[in-house]
Amino acid sequence: MTSTQHDHIVLLVDTPFFENLPSWVTDNFTVTPGGYHDGQPSRNKLVIFTDGSYLEFFNWYDTPPSLDNEKLPMRFWGPKSPGLIDFAITDTTHSAEQSVSTVNDRLNEAPEKDAGLGVKFGAPIGGSRKKADGVEIKWKVTRPEFSKGEKTPGQELFADGRIDVPFFCHDITPRTDRVPYKDEKKTTHPCGATGIAACEILVPKHLQREYVSVYSKILGSDLEAEAGQNSHTLDIGLPEGLARSTVVVRAAETDKDIKRMQERGIGLSDLVIAVKSDGPGGETRRPLGSAGIESTIWLEKAKL
Repeated sequence: MTSTQHDHIVLLVDTPFFENLPSWVTDNFTVTPGGYHDGQPSRNKLVIFTDGSYLEFFNWYDTPPSLDNEKLPMRFWGPKSPGLIDFAITDTTHSAEQSVSTVNDRLNEAPEKDAGLGVKFGAPIGGSRKKADGVEIKWKVTRPEFSKGEKTPGQELFADGRIDVPFFCHDITPRTDRVPYKDEKKTTHPCGATGIAACEILVPKHLQREYVSVYSKILGSDLEAEAGQNSHTLDIGLPEGLARSTVVVRAAETDKDIKRMQERGIGLSDLVIAVKSDGPGGETRRPLGSAGIESTIWLEKAKL
C-alpha cells in the first residue's frame, strides 16, 4: 500500500471562464476563492473535497513566465491549452526531500530503472500564494525532470510540452490553510462530490508497460501483471480518511483516444470524482457534459 496521496488536479482555464464560471461548475460544485501566486501572473479557485484533495481552476491573467525561469515550476503550464493538464501527489508522512529521494532511488533501480522514458525528479522548489484575507500559504513543489531516453516518445506526442507524469506538492504551512477540507461549507457540493476516485492517464499502446512501470515507482504502488488488458489500475491514498483512490494508466486504442493524445499529449486525460451513493441522478457514472472540458470530468457514485 503506497504512502503517496492525491493532492490536487490542475484544470487550466482562460480568463472569461475564470471570471464567470460556467453552469456545469456552479451547478455541481461549491467553489472556494484561492488567491494570487507569488512571482508570476496567475491565480486560482478551488473545489475542495472532504478526502483532503481538491480541484484547482488555474488561470494566467497575463503573459505566462518564460520556460527557462527555473524558480517558477508552474511555467510548464504556460503553452498548454485549457483543460485537464496536470495533477499533484503528496506524502503527508514524509518531507519533500525524503519523498523525492525515495522516488529517484526507485527510478534508478536496476534493471528497469525509468523504463527508458527519461524520467527523474528535481529538487523541491518553494512556492506561495496569498489568500483574500492576507494569509500567506507556503509549499514545496517538485517537478519531474525529463531527458531523452531509449524509449522516450517523439515530440509529436508531447503537444505544447511534456507533462506525462505528475509532480509533488508538500505543505510547509499547515495543510488546512491551503486545503480547508474540514470546513463543511466549502466541502458540501450540490452533486454530492466527496473526493477523487481516479485519474486516467492516456499513453501510447506500445509503451503501456513502460508507463505502468514508471507510475508504479512514482506512486510506490505494487505492480501486478495484467496481461492482455488495455489499462492498469494503481493504488494511491488520500490525505484524509481511510478511503483509497486510483491512477489508471490506459492505452490509447480507439481513434478518439489516439486523436486526443495527439492533440493534447500523453498524460492526464480524464478525472473521476466520487459522489455520495444517494447523490442526485440515477447513473452510476456520468460525465458532466457531452463536449468540452466537462466531458473529461466524471461523477461516479460510491459503491455500497
